[in-house]
Amino acid sequence: MAKLTVAEIDAFLAQPRTAQLVTLRASGTPHVAPVWFLWDAGRALVMADAGAVKVRNIRSNPAVALCVTTPDHPYSYVTIEGRADVTNDGLAAMAHQICTLYEGPERGPEFARELLDDGRMVLIAITVDRIVSWKEDPAG
Repeated sequence: MAKLTVAEIDAFLAQPRTAQLVTLRASGTPHVAPVWFLWDAGRALVMADAGAVKVRNIRSNPAVALCVTTPDHPYSYVTIEGRADVTNDGLAAMAHQICTLYEGPERGPEFARELLDDGRMVLIAITVDRIVSWKEDPAG
């Protein structure tokens, strides 16, 4: 099993890929949600509606996992395991960065404003406890 290097992980997580965020319900069962994220100085940032299931779950149990994969060959993945905090600190700036990353410089800022206008968005900041990675050997 080939692991990604630290530099490869940083480059991989800098790409606009949809991730799967896993949180735990009060019953202990997992809840999985597709999310956009921003890799920022060794932590993952996710925007969410304050009333979302994932946010309620994190407020009860901050243990999370975020899994990011490539859609095509050569396959790779990075899974981040850690603890999440729900905050509004830096929300506007991070929303702008996340939306620009995923929607581009023309649509991104406008989309960020649309999301922030109703005041329901929060930021989920994931502190990394462990990273698991794998990359396919393109040679076979």
